[in-house]
Amino acid sequence: MAALVAGGMTLQGAQTALAYAPGELVHAGRLLYENRLNLIKDFPDPEILAEKERRAGFWYSGPRNDDVVWPTLKSRLLEELPEAAVDGVDAASSKVIGLGSPPGKESIKTRGLVLGYVQSGKTTNFMSVVAKAADVGYRLIIVLTGTTENLRTQTQDRINDYLIKPCNSIWNPLTSVDLDFSMTTPADAILSNTSMRSIAVVKKNPARLRRLHKWIKTASVTTRQNCPILIIDDEADQASIDVGTKRQSTINGLIRDLLSNPKAAYIAYTATPFANLLIDPSVEHDLYPRDFIVDLPRPDNYFGAERIFGQLEGESLEDSVDDGLDVVRLISESEVDGVRPPRNKTLLEQWSPEVPDAMDAAIRWFLLATAARRLRAGKVAHSSMLIHTSMLAGAHEKTAEAVVDHLDGLRAGLVNEAPAAFDIFRDLWDSESARVTADSFGNQPIAFDDLMPHLIETARASKVIVDNYQSNDRLEYDKDHPQTAIVIGGNTLSRGLTLEGLTSSYFVRASSAYDTLLQMGRWFGYRVGYEDLIRIWMSSELKSWFFMLSVVEAEIRAEIQVYEAEGKTPAELPVKIRTHPQMSVTSAAKMRSAVKAQVSYSGRRVQTIMFKEDDQGWLKENITATKTLFERLISEGHDENELDASRRGFRDVSADHILNLLASYQVHEAAKSIDKDAIRRYIEKERAEGDLKRWDVVLMEPYNGEEELDLGLKGKVRLLRRKKMYIPSDDGTANLKAIASTSDRVADLGVDLDFLRKSLNLKSTDKITDRQLLQFRQLRQTERTGLLCIYPIGKESDPDPGKSAQGPVENRRVPLSAAADVIGLCFMFPDSRNPRSAVDYIAAKVDAEYLEALEEELEAADKLDEAKAAEDELVTA
Repeated sequence: MAALVAGGMTLQGAQTALAYAPGELVHAGRLLYENRLNLIKDFPDPEILAEKERRAGFWYSGPRNDDVVWPTLKSRLLEELPEAAVDGVDAASSKVIGLGSPPGKESIKTRGLVLGYVQSGKTTNFMSVVAKAADVGYRLIIVLTGTTENLRTQTQDRINDYLIKPCNSIWNPLTSVDLDFSMTTPADAILSNTSMRSIAVVKKNPARLRRLHKWIKTASVTTRQNCPILIIDDEADQASIDVGTKRQSTINGLIRDLLSNPKAAYIAYTATPFANLLIDPSVEHDLYPRDFIVDLPRPDNYFGAERIFGQLEGESLEDSVDDGLDVVRLISESEVDGVRPPRNKTLLEQWSPEVPDAMDAAIRWFLLATAARRLRAGKVAHSSMLIHTSMLAGAHEKTAEAVVDHLDGLRAGLVNEAPAAFDIFRDLWDSESARVTADSFGNQPIAFDDLMPHLIETARASKVIVDNYQSNDRLEYDKDHPQTAIVIGGNTLSRGLTLEGLTSSYFVRASSAYDTLLQMGRWFGYRVGYEDLIRIWMSSELKSWFFMLSVVEAEIRAEIQVYEAEGKTPAELPVKIRTHPQMSVTSAAKMRSAVKAQVSYSGRRVQTIMFKEDDQGWLKENITATKTLFERLISEGHDENELDASRRGFRDVSADHILNLLASYQVHEAAKSIDKDAIRRYIEKERAEGDLKRWDVVLMEPYNGEEELDLGLKGKVRLLRRKKMYIPSDDGTANLKAIASTSDRVADLGVDLDFLRKSLNLKSTDKITDRQLLQFRQLRQTERTGLLCIYPIGKESDPDPGKSAQGPVENRRVPLSAAADVIGLCFMFPDSRNPRSAVDYIAAKVDAEYLEALEEELEAADKLDEAKAAEDELVTA
């Protein structure tokens, strides 16, 4: 019965087709089939956003007894992963297959998206999908990798190892580790063979995609009509999407040509879906995931942005906020300028970089951490360091020369047992081991004296590899020959390429695009057994950007979960994602140097977190603006105790007062997430539609405190204490990271956290989400009322004075020391009922010279590969 459904029949049709068999047997078969569906759904499912009809018609009942490829792959995975993890991969891949189309269907035009995490096992998931697709009858499987040969080779090598070699009797590989697609055998002879499964691992490169498309077209109409094709697009937000450049328009067109075949399914895989969700869903033949979006669960032992850089806010005003692990070390601005190469080609040729202080520390730490891993494990394993200062290939060789010379000097000092050389290593080991202790992860603490012999061995084994499209080096991680490598590169290292055993990263390349930044985070992933040893050196600017990344990423996934719960379809998803204020930079970076975009504040919280700490006049203007708001409200007959809540505040305030406050309140010009003019126009548009006419205003005082400020109320206002992030700044900017808490969403309703949990049917240990609070609020209020929370913060602010002097300052918050008291604002908007309320604004500009240089690099790589493709065809002919 499962085979008939996979062949394109409905379940009832399959039962009718089996009428020749005993009725009781057919009935039992149908029950078994349906039970298997339900069993799959009982697993901890990934979150899914799927076309309603497709979800209702879920056809795949899971692996069958006569399957070959998946059972073989599953056995291999069980040798390497815990059984629970393999069960999760099994459930998720079955879900993806089932949300696609049966291979026997007359026409297949599937468009889906699987959202994973950077360096989190997406390859394992899509290999499982490939295995199950091959078992159910997809005859040609195309895996599109990134734009570089190194990434294609790495993916091909894994597919060979896990899929092709263990089941080589049914696979017909069209590519190899050494050869990208350059097939000369006629397509008819291969694609008409119903017992074989063909697979091609292909770069997203015009030369290769053009050849692949032409080759498929040589097959007869009948062959193509009967050949189900599955295209897996890894790193799908890179190169696949038409964002206006000639090259990407070409690649997008060639992928769409492949999908023009009668039976072609497309499943995109990415950890950064921003650009994918910005595709216009009304363009029928483009790559928007109209059929389904699957959000893979985050593994428990995964090191992601939130784990490293911390949470944005606590659950309540009094909660402490997790600022992440103390593993980030800052690079001075002068050093950043020194290691970034000039973009001018003539100046680049004359450029002679050195190894400055922070890079020296990062290299030394790599040697120490690798030695510690060897001692702990009692064996040598892959260990890598990342140096990422530019995407320009010409800069990598010059940087590598400097690193090689520096490494030779370090090696000589250790081999010669120079006391001064060991002292520097000892001091670094002792200081870093104290900042992130081995005990905190249950790992074995190591004394430096025990480390010394392994340190010398590690230094001798270490080599420097340049990884870019021009490089002859190949970053290979052979199980039998462990690598100890310092890897220097650009585009290849920021897209998909796995750096095994990454411990130390030196990272200064700047990009204002969130998806690019996330992909650059090669340090995300699994670090079992050496969690305490990872370190990242980066600029303070990059660190501040990464603070926001974890929030943006979490909100994207939260949106998918909300739409799943509400039964929405992928076609409805972009309404929120496209207009998210933090997405503006991404869309600008993907398209052009400046772009007019749209922003909607529907359901959003927008808060001020950046303040001019040293500018007394600027800070006092905000105090005056707040005091003026309160005085105007009181003069109109409002009372400061109008709320049911224990806090002071005003109910049913006219939107005019909010707009007046916006006009006089000063917002830091560097703030990316708050645009006063856009907020004003959004409020006006909502008000014209009958919403946001009235607001509640809450003064977020602490329940106790000695410091006070006169804001024109009956009694002076108690002041909050907030520390600022340690981000050195020449302009006196204090970044508080967050001033609002999750529970502030209902600060005007007079409910506590215990009541909220009971109302939301949550356990005492469950974290309350902003979306849950928004829904609770909207159930309690008949009108779409806005909420403004005002946060008075003391100028000399240190919530934990006793802890201020403890530990290194670099990865901690430090006391706020402002020229005047600080007034922070958080605007909390209800869900909008009015799609016309989105407002235009100009998104951030992107360095046009940078984008042009990137295009030049990619075009140069394409030309090299075009020549290689022609050569490969001669070899295989």
